[in-house]
Amino acid sequence: MVLRLYNTLSGEKEEFRTVEKGKVKMYVCGPTTYDRAHVGHMRTFAFFDVVRRWLEHRGYRVTMVINITDIDDKTIRRAGEEGVHFAEIADRYMFDFIDALKAYNIRLPEIMPKATSAIADMYVFIQALIEKGYAYVAEDGVYFDISRFEDYGKLSKQKREYLLTGVRIEPSPHKKNAGDFALWKRRKEGEPYWEAPWMEGRPGWHIECSTMVWRYLGDQIDIHGGGNDLIFPHHENEIAQSEAFTGKKPFARYWVHVGMLKIKGEKMSKSLGNIITWSEALEKAPPAAWRLYYATNAYRQPMNITEEGIGQAYETVKKVYRAEQLLRHAIEDNELGDEGFSPAEYMKRFGERMDDDFDTPGAVAAMMAMVRDISGKLHRMDEKSARETLETLRKMMYVLGLPELRTDRRTETLVEELVELRNHLRERREYETADRIRKELERAGIELHDGKKGTRWFVLP
Repeated sequence: MVLRLYNTLSGEKEEFRTVEKGKVKMYVCGPTTYDRAHVGHMRTFAFFDVVRRWLEHRGYRVTMVINITDIDDKTIRRAGEEGVHFAEIADRYMFDFIDALKAYNIRLPEIMPKATSAIADMYVFIQALIEKGYAYVAEDGVYFDISRFEDYGKLSKQKREYLLTGVRIEPSPHKKNAGDFALWKRRKEGEPYWEAPWMEGRPGWHIECSTMVWRYLGDQIDIHGGGNDLIFPHHENEIAQSEAFTGKKPFARYWVHVGMLKIKGEKMSKSLGNIITWSEALEKAPPAAWRLYYATNAYRQPMNITEEGIGQAYETVKKVYRAEQLLRHAIEDNELGDEGFSPAEYMKRFGERMDDDFDTPGAVAAMMAMVRDISGKLHRMDEKSARETLETLRKMMYVLGLPELRTDRRTETLVEELVELRNHLRERREYETADRIRKELERAGIELHDGKKGTRWFVLP
């Protein structure tokens, strides 16, 4: 099946074709590191992690860049409040973000550059825009002249006259047009600055991403992603800068945007006091539950986080891990039958959903259909079918970002000893103590199942 991807630029699903055959260049706008990462950030980066995994499954070689905006008004303000250098704030929350990615089993990108590492490249970029007539030097900075770029507004689908009024753009009496945006900002007292050909100062937000795309991925890329709050002005401005600079269109073949996240029906915001940091979220449910929860929601739509929703996701993901371990144990213990079972049909459905604009809810449904059938037919399967089914389930889990659960020999020995002790206590009718062992194991992520062939234990997320 052909992979089709919704492109914000065209407003349609399009067949996926890359700039270079077999290679995907993908840039996802990273965080401004002035505060801790939250569940909204995790939704966006978990989705693009799935995109990357599926593209690699299909045989593409993916180069992914996630930038770090380490110089920004918010970072500077936070540094001033704490009386420290802006880089201390930026680094603190950059490492917090990296810890969050690791905790949620989101693979780190090949490249994660800081904006401040590309300052010299920004000089080249901005100077070229000035020389081409797309930018001008004003008293308070260097601005991009949006009236010179005919396609301005094509991503956000807003009328040019409306955009020229400067909606959501910093005001300045020195601009030619109200909608012109800063490429370089003149130094202000007490703020960090760099020497530049035009004046001492610091870069504007939009030029940072355009420059890092150009530096690390080249003139044109395949996928540019982020939250849908970045469509305007950030991504609109990136298109203008980059296409004016390189003279090549399109700057990005596919613009992919993830819907915003709500908490119990309300917008997540500091003013409402309902922001859930990534670590606070993990106190409610483990990473695997959050990955499945994100995947059961269509990426372009808003997502509403509720306790009921994450609770259901947790119970569902437990079924997946139980099925994986049941298959493994049945193969290891030779508890199989002689009937055939084909997982290929489930994988076909899974792939069809993933190829249709990364329909992860549909892919999850295909996986869960197989999980349900595994429990009913496991001990009738022949060994070949069981091994193929286990391999297929693991592929699905990998693509959806469900982490692999591992136990070492020491842990396994301890669990076996506790299970044996519990069984001995039950034989002596010391049920209260036996039940306490079961509950303590559950707290440690070990679930016990008593059956005709004894007690079997499962590692759960």
